Amino acid sequence: MPPLSTHRRARRRSRRRLITLSACFLIVVALLVGGVTQIGRQSGPFDASVNRSFAAQATTLALQSNNTSVFLRRLMKDVQSQDRRTLEAGLDTLTAQADQEAAAAENLASPSAPGDVQGEFAAVLAERADGVRSLRSTFDDLLGLRPLPLFGSPGAEDTIGAPPTLVSPAQATDRIVAAGTVLVRADRSYTTLRRALARLAGHARLPASKWITASDDWQSGPIATEVALVTSSATLQVTHRLVLRVVKVTPPALPSPTGAATPGLSVLSPTTNVLVQVVLSNLGSVDEPHASVQFQLTPQPTGTAVTITRTAGLAPAGSVSLSPASFKVKPATNYQLTVAVVLPAGQTDATGTSLSEVLQIAPST
Repeated sequence: MPPLSTHRRARRRSRRRLITLSACFLIVVALLVGGVTQIGRQSGPFDASVNRSFAAQATTLALQSNNTSVFLRRLMKDVQSQDRRTLEAGLDTLTAQADQEAAAAENLASPSAPGDVQGEFAAVLAERADGVRSLRSTFDDLLGLRPLPLFGSPGAEDTIGAPPTLVSPAQATDRIVAAGTVLVRADRSYTTLRRALARLAGHARLPASKWITASDDWQSGPIATEVALVTSSATLQVTHRLVLRVVKVTPPALPSPTGAATPGLSVLSPTTNVLVQVVLSNLGSVDEPHASVQFQLTPQPTGTAVTITRTAGLAPAGSVSLSPASFKVKPATNYQLTVAVVLPAGQTDATGTSLSEVLQIAPST
């Protein structure tokens, strides 16, 4: 059995190793704690600066978004009292503003900071833009509207879309209520991120921003009432109104020998071919993708009629020059010319839609 002093020396060496290891561990912990503390001291001012920079940029967009919300509320209040073109212009403007604000929020220059308030802010404005686009598409589908052409875009006025598939008032009500739900959710998200930002480093502040100030107005009952007013509004009804703006015959009529024109009769110089050109106008409120005009020439007193049809697409308030209708004729012969618009379904006013006259082809000399 080893001497007692040997055991004591072994225990003392073991205690010294334990003390040494413990001291090393404490030193490492102290270094780590000191490093974290130093990082916190250094990152705190940086985070505060980032948050304040974000708040300064986001404030501008939040105030712009508030202005857009005022536009939205006014538009929703006055929908039934507007005409179709004014309403579509308002919907287009509202959508463009919301989309621009969402894009600006997505591209804020401020770097990301803890809490991702930048991402949440961009998500709020994107959700508002989604709600506005849904509203616009719902009114378009309810009333057969279409986005107005951008100013200066070549040929935009002549671009004719496919006939719209209209939704029922009940479907429109459900879609508008759903859009309101999206906007209310975006308001709540904004309130949450606004409070979170105020608690982060720098205690930056954003202005209040609330699009839906009366959520009850966006429930099914009030929205169904508004949709009923919209669909019964005289100024928002679909109207079809095609008219003949110009009818030109070539060769042109000769002057009357007496100086007085005979109604319904045009004397043409000797020719074997007559061209008839028409400018057709759309005075209605919807696209006419298949606007048609019939040209008919019948030899007099009897003969076989020749009929030619020309078709084109016409936007509201648009006009188009149709391809000329060409007819073979004989000198010293009379012909009955009839030019008539093929009335679209729903057009009851036939004023200015037809022309009829006798063409007297002069004999060859």
